[in-house]
Amino acid sequence: MKNIKYLLILISFGMLNQSFSQDTIGKLTFETRYQLRQDSTYLPNLNIRYFFKENSALRIGLAYQYSSVLREIKEVDGDGLGTVEKLNDMFMFNIGIEKHFRKNNVSPYLGGELQFGIGKKEEFGTRTDSVIFIADYNYSVKKPISHFGVYVFSGVDFYVFDNLYIGTELGVLFSSAQSKTGEFKITDESSLTDPEIITSIPSVKTKSFGVANVGMIKVGWRF
Repeated sequence: MKNIKYLLILISFGMLNQSFSQDTIGKLTFETRYQLRQDSTYLPNLNIRYFFKENSALRIGLAYQYSSVLREIKEVDGDGLGTVEKLNDMFMFNIGIEKHFRKNNVSPYLGGELQFGIGKKEEFGTRTDSVIFIADYNYSVKKPISHFGVYVFSGVDFYVFDNLYIGTELGVLFSSAQSKTGEFKITDESSLTDPEIITSIPSVKTKSFGVANVGMIKVGWRF
């Protein structure tokens, strides 16, 4: 809440100044984004704009998404402990265009972009089959994944100083994700015949449509 209060103070201070430069042709902006509401851990991402016209900009973004979840499974009648760890990571690249409607220090905009991503999903089970504790049983799941999305958005930038701005953005995203052929590996140390079994996981495609970037705050600098 303190961070939000400071942002509001900056916006109010900036609105008192009406002498902001309106010359944007050929200008670059660099910004980072922070998600106030999220299910995964997002490392700082970089977005770059280039204004090729007074109110039109090309934008390019790079981001890295990572999440890790660890779950413990206890032995029912004993002190044994198993664990299940799920890891997801993805590198994202996006390219799009924005149309701005700037007046003084406030710059609302509309736009669209294409998104591309590549990464992997992994799951590791130690002394468990993911349901119950099994002392000699381990497994791993490894699947490469890819992402393609079409994102339509609107947002607003508040220039608190001539070149410094904060803002937010909201849009709708159509995405298509593919979980490519993966590997499921079981290691059963109690087996007398085949202690290690490896099977193939078939490729799966999924599609989704929904609201994106709820609770996103960004900070940028114009050069």
